[in-house]
Amino acid sequence: MIVTQGSQFLIRFVRATLVDMPLIATNSDKLLERGRIYCGNTREPFAISIAGGRLYVLTKASDVAEAYRNIRTLSFDIFVQEMLKTLGNTAFCIDQMYRPLPTDKAGFPNPHSKPLATLARDMHLQQLYPGKLLDALGHEFDKLFDCYLQLDSLHDLGYARAGDRDSVVLPLMVWCSDVFTRAGQGAYFGPLLEEIDPQMTWKFLEFDELSYQIQFQYPKWLSTKMHKAKEAMIAGLMVYFETPQEKRHGGAWFVGAMEDEMRALGLSTYDMALLMLTEYWGLAAFWMLAYVIHDPELYCTLVNEIQPVFANDAKTPDARYLLEDCIHLNAAWNETIRLSAFSASVRHVTEDTVISGKVLRKGSRLMIPYRQLHFDACVFGSDIESFKSDRFLKDKKLTSGGSWRPFGGGTTQCPGRFQVQVNGPQQFPRGELGKPVLGIMASKGELEVRIEPRKA
Repeated sequence: MIVTQGSQFLIRFVRATLVDMPLIATNSDKLLERGRIYCGNTREPFAISIAGGRLYVLTKASDVAEAYRNIRTLSFDIFVQEMLKTLGNTAFCIDQMYRPLPTDKAGFPNPHSKPLATLARDMHLQQLYPGKLLDALGHEFDKLFDCYLQLDSLHDLGYARAGDRDSVVLPLMVWCSDVFTRAGQGAYFGPLLEEIDPQMTWKFLEFDELSYQIQFQYPKWLSTKMHKAKEAMIAGLMVYFETPQEKRHGGAWFVGAMEDEMRALGLSTYDMALLMLTEYWGLAAFWMLAYVIHDPELYCTLVNEIQPVFANDAKTPDARYLLEDCIHLNAAWNETIRLSAFSASVRHVTEDTVISGKVLRKGSRLMIPYRQLHFDACVFGSDIESFKSDRFLKDKKLTSGGSWRPFGGGTTQCPGRFQVQVNGPQQFPRGELGKPVLGIMASKGELEVRIEPRKA
């Protein structure tokens, strides 16, 4: 992608026979679709030749499963290390993060002598495993949402526009990004970060808009805006980590435990701040709400379905009921993720590797674009471009098949005591398919909504 004209990239598709077809690409999703179709639409592996390098692409569920099983010649660690280097972590930090640690070290148990880069995942799983730690994190989210979703609080938002005395008009994309990012920041880091820099979440959203440049390892001279936004965030995180833990209040167990592990490795405050930056990523609420409020029948179905969650005027929703008994809500959520997940997983090919009869050459990269899996008509039906809220109700096996690879996950959030309605006739927002992202696709347009107390 070095030969550019504006946002266009000169690339070549490569069949197994290495026949090239030049193409000017402006849309990353269409690029992959065009490659798949050009190579016969068999969903067998194909390659894209980019600036002298080669990127293999998998779009078939069985091939993806095979790639995930192969940890011997397909390396995710190399990809992550290169991302950390692009992000700005020092060589010392990367070496320490991937150095096997002793089994008898202090802190989090490590019976298999894992490096901290791998152990960190185990620690986060413990934070999110059902039990006291997850309950505490959920309680923090509940408190923050209850605070942020009060009508008075909504009126105070700088981007809010008053509808009338009992309502407020908001841009949905901005609102979802703001509320979920602030809530996530508060639940994980406590109130100190917002006290250090009240604009912290907005700086993250500016950084997030360009964060795909990390995954695709843009050189610094092509990613100056991304790095500037990153440094603005890092400044606040460094002040946070320079504040003694006993002077911080709230926050998730994982953040403090991870900090202890990083300090034990001798990492600098700057490196620690960069490593913890990833705790902000992963949101999909905008698309869920956009689909729901554009479908009056689905809206009524979901409102009725979640009523028991708020029995006896409970402020804290019953998450177990939402996950286990709200079948229409969860089906709509799955369909939202199917349509909006826009991430990809990348591996480095460390030795010649055969997948589906094709040889992936050593030194190349392998890409698994989840959207291509989620738009497989043979699995999800011929109407794959459309939002069908009952798709996952009619076929419950869809979530257990290999073509279902939702990115990021997350717990479905409920609209609570307020109802959200489209503020007058508006077109449904279009997804931003031309730009790769780390999780959920962005929107090309905004959707203005009116929020008001829901009448009994």
